[in-house]
Amino acid sequence: MRELLTRALKSLTKHKHIRTICHFAQLEYKYGEANCGSTMFENILTSYPTRLDIWSVYLDKTIALRDIPQTRRLFERAVGLKLPMKKMKFFYKRYIDFEKSLGVGGKVEYVQNKAQHYIQQERSED
Repeated sequence: MRELLTRALKSLTKHKHIRTICHFAQLEYKYGEANCGSTMFENILTSYPTRLDIWSVYLDKTIALRDIPQTRRLFERAVGLKLPMKKMKFFYKRYIDFEKSLGVGGKVEYVQNKAQHYIQQERSED
Protein backbone atom coordinates (compact mmCIF):
# COMPACT_ATOMS: atom_id res chain seq x y z
CA MET A 1 0.00 0.00 0.00
CA ARG A 2 2.92 2.33 0.69
CA GLU A 3 4.12 2.03 -2.91
CA LEU A 4 0.67 3.03 -4.08
CA LEU A 5 0.72 6.06 -1.79
CA THR A 6 4.10 7.11 -3.14
CA ARG A 7 2.88 6.81 -6.73
CA ALA A 8 -0.33 8.67 -5.91
CA LEU A 9 1.56 11.56 -4.31
CA LYS A 10 3.83 11.85 -7.33
CA SER A 11 0.89 12.16 -9.70
CA LEU A 12 -1.30 14.49 -7.59
CA THR A 13 -0.95 18.21 -7.11
CA LYS A 14 0.44 19.42 -3.77
CA HIS A 15 -2.87 20.68 -2.40
CA LYS A 16 -4.35 17.16 -2.61
CA HIS A 17 -1.52 15.45 -0.72
CA ILE A 18 -2.86 15.90 2.81
CA ARG A 19 -6.30 14.59 1.94
CA THR A 20 -4.79 11.61 0.12
CA ILE A 21 -2.46 10.74 2.99
CA CYS A 22 -5.40 11.00 5.37
CA HIS A 23 -7.40 8.56 3.24
CA PHE A 24 -4.48 6.14 3.12
CA ALA A 25 -4.12 6.39 6.91
CA GLN A 26 -7.80 5.50 7.27
CA LEU A 27 -7.29 2.52 4.96
CA GLU A 28 -4.35 1.39 7.08
CA TYR A 29 -6.58 1.51 10.15
CA LYS A 30 -9.29 -0.47 8.41
CA TYR A 31 -7.37 -3.04 6.36
CA GLY A 32 -3.73 -2.80 7.36
CA GLU A 33 -1.91 -2.01 10.54
CA ALA A 34 -3.33 0.57 12.90
CA ASN A 35 0.21 1.59 13.92
CA CYS A 36 1.01 2.59 10.33
CA GLY A 37 -2.20 4.59 10.12
CA SER A 38 -1.41 6.25 13.42
CA THR A 39 2.07 7.16 12.20
CA MET A 40 0.61 8.71 9.06
CA PHE A 41 -1.82 10.82 11.10
CA GLU A 42 0.98 11.86 13.47
CA ASN A 43 3.12 12.98 10.53
CA ILE A 44 0.27 15.05 9.13
CA LEU A 45 -0.44 16.62 12.52
CA THR A 46 3.22 17.48 12.95
CA SER A 47 2.99 19.67 9.88
CA TYR A 48 -0.61 20.83 10.32
CA PRO A 49 -1.40 20.80 14.07
CA THR A 50 -4.47 23.03 13.77
CA ARG A 51 -6.33 20.96 11.15
CA LEU A 52 -9.54 20.09 12.97
CA ASP A 53 -10.65 17.68 10.23
CA ILE A 54 -7.49 15.58 10.60
CA TRP A 55 -7.79 15.52 14.38
CA SER A 56 -11.41 14.46 14.10
CA VAL A 57 -10.72 11.55 11.76
CA TYR A 58 -7.73 10.43 13.84
CA LEU A 59 -9.83 10.50 17.02
CA ASP A 60 -12.65 8.61 15.30
CA LYS A 61 -10.25 5.85 14.27
CA THR A 62 -8.71 5.44 17.73
CA ILE A 63 -12.16 5.46 19.32
CA ALA A 64 -13.33 2.79 16.87
CA LEU A 65 -10.35 0.62 17.85
CA ARG A 66 -11.37 0.99 21.51
CA ASP A 67 -7.81 2.04 22.32
CA ILE A 68 -8.82 4.03 25.38
CA PRO A 69 -5.36 5.11 26.61
CA GLN A 70 -4.34 6.28 23.13
CA THR A 71 -7.64 8.11 22.66
CA ARG A 72 -7.23 9.90 25.99
CA ARG A 73 -3.68 10.92 25.07
CA LEU A 74 -4.95 12.31 21.77
CA PHE A 75 -7.72 14.26 23.48
CA GLU A 76 -5.24 15.66 26.00
CA ARG A 77 -2.98 16.79 23.18
CA ALA A 78 -5.91 18.30 21.29
CA VAL A 79 -7.22 20.29 24.24
CA GLY A 80 -3.68 21.50 24.92
CA LEU A 81 -3.47 23.26 21.56
CA LYS A 82 -3.76 27.02 21.21
CA LEU A 83 -6.85 27.23 19.02
CA PRO A 84 -9.85 29.54 18.78
CA MET A 85 -12.62 29.01 21.34
CA LYS A 86 -14.99 27.52 18.76
CA LYS A 87 -12.52 24.77 17.82
CA MET A 88 -11.70 24.05 21.44
CA LYS A 89 -15.40 23.71 22.21
CA PHE A 90 -15.52 20.94 19.59
CA PHE A 91 -12.65 19.06 21.25
CA TYR A 92 -13.98 19.43 24.78
CA LYS A 93 -17.47 18.33 23.76
CA ARG A 94 -16.07 15.25 22.00
CA TYR A 95 -13.85 14.48 24.96
CA ILE A 96 -16.75 14.71 27.43
CA ASP A 97 -18.98 12.57 25.18
CA PHE A 98 -16.20 9.98 24.89
CA GLU A 99 -15.78 9.78 28.68
CA LYS A 100 -19.54 9.60 29.19
CA SER A 101 -19.73 6.68 26.75
CA LEU A 102 -17.19 4.83 28.91
CA GLY A 103 -19.23 5.50 32.04
CA VAL A 104 -16.32 6.72 34.17
CA GLY A 105 -17.80 9.56 36.22
CA GLY A 106 -14.52 10.82 37.64
CA LYS A 107 -13.04 11.29 34.19
CA VAL A 108 -16.12 13.19 32.99
CA GLU A 109 -15.75 15.60 35.91
CA TYR A 110 -12.04 15.93 35.17
CA VAL A 111 -12.72 16.95 31.56
CA GLN A 112 -15.53 19.31 32.58
CA ASN A 113 -13.24 20.99 35.11
CA LYS A 114 -10.52 21.25 32.49
CA ALA A 115 -13.00 22.89 30.08
CA GLN A 116 -14.13 25.35 32.77
CA HIS A 117 -10.50 26.22 33.49
CA TYR A 118 -9.89 26.80 29.77
CA ILE A 119 -12.94 29.09 29.51
CA GLN A 120 -11.86 31.12 32.55
CA GLN A 121 -8.34 31.41 31.18
CA GLU A 122 -9.59 32.61 27.79
CA ARG A 123 -11.89 35.19 29.36
CA SER A 124 -9.11 36.54 31.56
CA GLU A 125 -6.83 36.98 28.52
CA ASP A 126 -9.50 39.00 26.65
